[in-house]
Amino acid sequence: MFWRAKPTVAIEDFEWQMEAWGWLLENLGGQAGLKLFPTRYPRRSDFPAIASSGHELAQAVFETVCSYMKVIPSDYDLQPQAPSIDPKLGPLALVKNAPRDPAGVYQRRNGRHLITYAPTSKPNLERLIAVFAHEICHSILFSFPTFPPGGSEMEEFATDLAVVFFGFGVFGGNPSFQFNQTRDDGQGTQGWSIDRIGYLTQNEWGLALAIRAALTEDDMAPLADHGSIGLLTHFKNNMKYLRKNRKEISHLLKQH
Repeated sequence: MFWRAKPTVAIEDFEWQMEAWGWLLENLGGQAGLKLFPTRYPRRSDFPAIASSGHELAQAVFETVCSYMKVIPSDYDLQPQAPSIDPKLGPLALVKNAPRDPAGVYQRRNGRHLITYAPTSKPNLERLIAVFAHEICHSILFSFPTFPPGGSEMEEFATDLAVVFFGFGVFGGNPSFQFNQTRDDGQGTQGWSIDRIGYLTQNEWGLALAIRAALTEDDMAPLADHGSIGLLTHFKNNMKYLRKNRKEISHLLKQH
């Protein structure tokens, strides 16, 4: 029937996520390993206020993310990227084809983990936490003996999924779709833009959070206060589907 509960992604994307979750469970300690990492939210109880700014602030946030993900901060070198080009020169002037810096980059250099991030004059801590969690996941997933389902071309998508595994799915899902309206009376400009970070779409983040909740039986009530409207909607719709199709999660648990 047309009102039957269904996931918010195409069937092939749902199947890939289920297979990728199996891959993560196989390499990260199964359901017991997953339960070691509770879901974190953009709230003071998870991220207390930090009385610093600039790179010192980024370093403090990074160390908090490391502690939650159970990795050693001293194994990583954290560096800010060079300032990016501002493409807006005036009311009617833009830099054509201005390069857009990545929000974060992971590299393995001289036997150490190197993570660089894009600094801003007004840091968005939620976005910064999502970037750090994603880049740290790279260092973890690269230690696995096999590629994720779909091969090396699916590594970035699997890395986003690992962000959910380690409890940072709300941070990754919230900025995966952002509608921004801008107005600058001094420059005489106004407009709108759509921005996002990460590789999964917001409905895919919602599915990933729902699968995680079904595997851990976590109380996801705080998502109502700390998740975006879109993320919360996709999460609820996918939870409804998983509750009506419990065999999906049962099958995943039996295998791992």
